[in-house]
Amino acid sequence: MLNNLTGWHVLIILAVLVALAVVVLLIVLVALRLGRGSSRAGQPAPGTDPVAALQALAGLRDEGLLSETEYEAKRQELLGRI
Repeated sequence: MLNNLTGWHVLIILAVLVALAVVVLLIVLVALRLGRGSSRAGQPAPGTDPVAALQALAGLRDEGLLSETEYEAKRQELLGRI
């Protein structure tokens, strides 16, 4: 059966396999990103001292758990409380 495949058939099969690999990779990356976002262990509880919250927020950014954009948005929100 494999002897009947032409070059185009092989290219199409390879393209489909590559597309599937990309989709699986994207699903894994999204799952990892959502897993990080749902973890609230390091974030300060609402109503705590804003200065302590800013320090905790900087720690999360330094550990790579927050992007620079996420950090800046939350920092502006906390600074508004001071």
